[in-house]
Amino acid sequence: MGKVMFGLSVSLDGFIADKNDDVSQVFAWFINAWENFHEIAGDALNENGVVIMGHRSFNMIDSENGWVFPDGTAPDWPVIVLQSQARESVKKGKTQFHFVTDGIESAIAKAREIAGEKNIALHGASAVQQALKAGLLDELHMSIAHVLLGEGIRLFDHLGPQPIQLERIRTLETPGATHLSFRVVK
Repeated sequence: MGKVMFGLSVSLDGFIADKNDDVSQVFAWFINAWENFHEIAGDALNENGVVIMGHRSFNMIDSENGWVFPDGTAPDWPVIVLQSQARESVKKGKTQFHFVTDGIESAIAKAREIAGEKNIALHGASAVQQALKAGLLDELHMSIAHVLLGEGIRLFDHLGPQPIQLERIRTLETPGATHLSFRVVK
């Protein structure tokens, strides 16, 4: 069974996007670290079997061509969207979208069916927060951009009062970012 994990870029003060949903500042490091991409991200294209995201993230990537990365490539991962209103599954471009209305536990159960032995990747603050709070996250990989945004979409809001213990897996430095990986202690 694969791991439930996320890999996101974040500002030093904990934001994954600015107040206008712009992620350019937290991903600026990427331009100077392309030669280290495999070391930073591993082989996510082959190791991930499905992505879970919130409705807000879905609205940002939804298009008639499905999920297309800024460089024009499209992953063929199925995507499970957490939302409050029921909706039929739909295929757009290479992306199969499924919609789950009964919470993160149900989304992860569906993701395990789809992903098989591959990893389940979380995308966006809401999905990460829900999985952490529910004790369902196995690993987190953060690229901490060398920038302070001051406000925006905070990655670790709404986790509740109980501490979540982490075990460091690795630390890596590249121009413009520090990459941290942790295992969630359960």
